Amino acid sequence: MKRVGTLLASALVAGCGTVAAAPHAARLPSSATPSLATSEMSATETWAVVVMGGSSAAHNNFWQLFTRSAKAARWTLATPPGVADNGGLAVADAGPGSLVTAVRPSQDLTFTPLSASRDEGAHWSQGGLLSASLAGFPDVFAAAPGGRLLALTRRGDAQVAARAGATWTSLASERSVAASPAGRACGLARLTAVAFSPTGVPLLAGQCTQAGTVGIFASGGGTWRATGPALPPSLARRDTEVLGLASTGGAGTGGTTAALLQAGSGAAASLVTAWSADGGRHWRTSVPFGLRGRAVRSAAFGAGGAIGVTLTGGAGAVAVTGPGAAWRSLPPLPAGAAGVPAAAATLAAGPGSGFEALIAHGGRLSVWQQTAGGTGWEQVQVIKVAIPYGSSG
Repeated sequence: MKRVGTLLASALVAGCGTVAAAPHAARLPSSATPSLATSEMSATETWAVVVMGGSSAAHNNFWQLFTRSAKAARWTLATPPGVADNGGLAVADAGPGSLVTAVRPSQDLTFTPLSASRDEGAHWSQGGLLSASLAGFPDVFAAAPGGRLLALTRRGDAQVAARAGATWTSLASERSVAASPAGRACGLARLTAVAFSPTGVPLLAGQCTQAGTVGIFASGGGTWRATGPALPPSLARRDTEVLGLASTGGAGTGGTTAALLQAGSGAAASLVTAWSADGGRHWRTSVPFGLRGRAVRSAAFGAGGAIGVTLTGGAGAVAVTGPGAAWRSLPPLPAGAAGVPAAAATLAAGPGSGFEALIAHGGRLSVWQQTAGGTGWEQVQVIKVAIPYGSSG
């Protein structure tokens, strides 16, 4: 049976509901901020976070974690029990089979409880807490292969801990990064993502107001150095924002850091993916993908730098398979996906090549794989989740 510490369960009794927007979210339209739903693939498992249930206004939205072992083809519900997770879940991969989840505070809860698992989410233990709320972006919680944790708070503070359950300490603030030479050159407006490089170097990323500059910063020598890629010349006059940041693999394993970037806004906005195999010293970038007025709904990170993205404006999805690959359109998502909330539809790297589509309707999660030839989708699994409607009002 899954388990969770009594401290975590009791602390969460009063804390449930919807998460407040990040304090700096007004700098961009809300449609420019991806959903908290996301997925990521490691060498041992793939995990995905989606929201299920009903209306967030009625506090009937419950975030769920699903995992799929690299040795299996089917997904398993792995949400830590006893956790009021209406505010959202964030997940960090801390090494083979090891996951740490963070519950985003909501309503009266003012801190972020953590749970830790060493068996891909089959069992959980109380993993301490972060005494602040996580920022309202998808990639604000990360782990290094040795278990070190990195989190970005709603106040724009980056904090680190040696492991789950250890004391959190300040690494940097949004203001201190913006005041550094690299931050001033970027015109840093806000931090939006964190990650560790495959060698364990903390990386912070955000929105730049200096045209043509990508705001990815690496810690070192007591300051922050710019380590972002150069944009294609066609985008050199546009502001940029890092929508997603993740590292797969580890030191000595050919690990890749992948960044999902948006250049420009509105009808002129484009997506660019950037990859680095050496912690940000050198990058390769994709050709731009014109959004044509659409926005990113959710992003999924696969092995080797693969990224899948769902888009607003219908049931569209696009993907790149890794460094040097071009953007390709995926088949329209399964019928009904266009009408579900943004967080209820996401992609996940498949057990073979390509991506799967995870679609949530109420307490039902359906998993779809691309058909032979990649022209459509076929349903391969259904998971029914007991949703405690009315328990968080």
